[in-house]
Amino acid sequence: MQSTNPKPEKPVLFWSGGKDSYLALLEWQKQSRPDPVLITTYDDVSGVVPYQEIPVSRIQRQALHLELPLITIPLSYPVDNQSYLSALKIEFTTAPFSVKDLIFGDLHLQDIREWREKEFGKLGFQTHFPIWNKSPAELLSMLDDQPVEIRIRSVSEEYRDFIKPGTLYNQKFIKSLPDSVDPFGEYGEFHTEVIFL
Repeated sequence: MQSTNPKPEKPVLFWSGGKDSYLALLEWQKQSRPDPVLITTYDDVSGVVPYQEIPVSRIQRQALHLELPLITIPLSYPVDNQSYLSALKIEFTTAPFSVKDLIFGDLHLQDIREWREKEFGKLGFQTHFPIWNKSPAELLSMLDDQPVEIRIRSVSEEYRDFIKPGTLYNQKFIKSLPDSVDPFGEYGEFHTEVIFL
C-alpha cells in the first residue's frame, strides 16, 4: 500500500489588517521563522472585518502586497466563541497544509491571551505572541522603518470627539491622546489599517 505524503506544516497568523497583526508579522519574520499563512474572519453580510471596519477586498490586497497566502472565513456576526472556534477548526482541518502554530498580535491584555492559550490549546494548537509586552516606543520604531502608513480606521463612539478616522497613526497622534486612552488602542478605543506605499 502506497504511503501518502504528509501535509506541509504552515504557521497561521491572525490578520486584522491593522498595525498589531502587521507588527506581529514583522517580529515573526525577524526571528527567521517560516512565512505564515494569513487568516481573516469577516462579516458574511457586509463583507467587512468587524471592529477594524476594513472591507475584506482591502485585506486581500494587503495579502497580495505581502505575497502571503490568505484564508478568509465568512461568519454571521455577532458570533459566539464556540461557533468561532468551530469554524476555525474546520478550516484548519481541511486546509492543504498542517497547522500547529497560531500567531497573534496581542500586546498586553492578559485575559485575552489566556483565553487564546486555553481554547486553542484544547484544540491542539501552539499559540505565539511575538510582540507581547513590547513598548510603544519599540513598536513605533518598527513601523517607522517600514514603507507603510498606519491610519485610524474606526473609533469607539465615546472617543470620536478627539479621535478621527483617517488620522495618521504616529508619535504625534499618540502624544495627543489623553492618559485614559491606551496608545495602541488595546481596549478597543480605536482600530487601524496598514496602507502599503
